[in-house]
Amino acid sequence: MIELEEVRRSGSWREAEQLALVLAAMGIGCRLAVAPGGVALQVAVADVDTARRELDAYERENARRRSAVARPRDLWEGWPAAVVYALVLLLVFGAERRELWSVDWLAAGASRGGLLEHGEWWRAVTALTIHADHGHLIGNIAAGLVFGTLAAQLLGQGLAWLAILLAGMAGNLLAGLLRAPDYTAIGASTAVFGALGIVSGYTRQRRWIERHLTLRRLAPLGAGILLLVHLGFGGERTDVAAHVLGFLAGAGLGWLLARRTDGVPRSVRAQRIYGGLAVGLVVLAWSMALGLR
Repeated sequence: MIELEEVRRSGSWREAEQLALVLAAMGIGCRLAVAPGGVALQVAVADVDTARRELDAYERENARRRSAVARPRDLWEGWPAAVVYALVLLLVFGAERRELWSVDWLAAGASRGGLLEHGEWWRAVTALTIHADHGHLIGNIAAGLVFGTLAAQLLGQGLAWLAILLAGMAGNLLAGLLRAPDYTAIGASTAVFGALGIVSGYTRQRRWIERHLTLRRLAPLGAGILLLVHLGFGGERTDVAAHVLGFLAGAGLGWLLARRTDGVPRSVRAQRIYGGLAVGLVVLAWSMALGLR
């Protein structure tokens, strides 16, 4: 009978099976056995030293990959782009209140179901920058600063805000197409909940890829849904459908970006390009809305 010795103890079967595959690829047989605190990985005594060397090398390589993807970020990283977001909302609010250039900014930029159906796609973007009153504006600025900065710390500033804008746009488009033709929506909250969805979806998928325990994998998505319900379902004028659709669009984008970590450029130059695309999309949408095309 071959004498076996434990070389590793994992917290889950999935993790233990991954380590077993590593050993199998090197021609080392092993056995998995339930043990206190997890699953024990056992190999023949003659293979113990080789197995431990291979597992150590595998874990060092995985640690390097994880640190490259999720390096610790400074608390204030991501704020410059968040400040730009706040300034855009303040500028549009000021223009709307003063009817700058004798334009009815609300009529020109609000998201209206019937008009979206007739090809006025830009309203899904411009509506994100219009607010009904000071309270509406301040609430969306505050929430956007928090969730936008969190997303920027995961993805980089340019990519995060481009993704947030796309999630908000998608939420408005879907809400407009699914609701009655006279449906009207304004406010950045759809994008704000898109940012929350991005953080939740991205973090959940990264933890899945890094093989965290099941509860830790599900916690980010569960926390995001709880915040969505708490912040996005209350109030007389709350557009629940747009909030939910923005969150779902953001969660989908976050999930996709987490899976394509190596395929999406994250350099400083790339972040500037992403940020420029986000600003350019807002400028293009308002140009269309104001008839400057």
